[in-house]
Amino acid sequence: MRNVGFFMVGKKLFRQVKDFCCLVFKNNILNNILFTQEEELSANTQKEDLAAKAGIITGAASGIGRATALNLAAAGAGLLLADMALEPLQELAAEIKEAGGKEPVTLKVDVSDQGQVRDMVLKAKESFGSVDFMVNSAGILRRTGFTEIPAEEWDLMLAVNLTGVFYCCQEAAKVMVEQKSGSIVNVSSLAGRSTSILGGAHYTTVKHGVVGLSRHAARELGPNGIRVNAFCPGATITPMTETSAQKEERDRASAATPLRRWAKPEEQASVIAFLVSDASSFMTGACLDSNGGALMV
Repeated sequence: MRNVGFFMVGKKLFRQVKDFCCLVFKNNILNNILFTQEEELSANTQKEDLAAKAGIITGAASGIGRATALNLAAAGAGLLLADMALEPLQELAAEIKEAGGKEPVTLKVDVSDQGQVRDMVLKAKESFGSVDFMVNSAGILRRTGFTEIPAEEWDLMLAVNLTGVFYCCQEAAKVMVEQKSGSIVNVSSLAGRSTSILGGAHYTTVKHGVVGLSRHAARELGPNGIRVNAFCPGATITPMTETSAQKEERDRASAATPLRRWAKPEEQASVIAFLVSDASSFMTGACLDSNGGALMV
């Protein structure tokens, strides 16, 4: 009788364990379905959100700026593309239009010239009726050693990579204050979080400046519904970095990165699209890193 009792208890326990496992399995399937649906809904919501927006991307002719233009255009955003290189901009605009996107406005702009920046922002407002976002991706890179940097090169670096960002932020903010809304994304660099392995001391300096500028602008402009965030990408394969660094140097940098590679511009563009969109609606004054683990703080 005792053996029969143990058998009955064991059988009952087995059924309970079996029922529990089945329940867990069903719940996991249901959770996976719901998670997939949530991901799809989130992606569709972000796309719908961006389709209702229009804004400006500087440095759009190549690299991260170009990838960002393609990303936002695919989501249906209206774009004013600015760069010093007009021909590549026009080619990009044609590519976007051919892919079914809204035809972008293209403009040759020197961001270190405040008058040109002001005209650019006014052109965007005239073209779209609003300036919902401003992506400051224009920049230059120089590798001159610390003791060899001439004053002219130092001034040029500050004029383009820091003062230019300030002009773009300021002029865009004037329009956004009237709208009581807007998102500004300033492309800094891993150098703005540490030091540059590809650029000189002047490059590191201005990228730190972009982070500080973004934080201060976020504090002042927040009450007007304007978000300002800095984006700090790590080593990314772009025409500028390929020209600046030899393959052996790029390989060494990859080996020192936990993910063992450089980023693609498209990967960085996805982060910028997130910062532009309402998916990041409570983020401002942030410094968002995307560096493959090269810097963990």
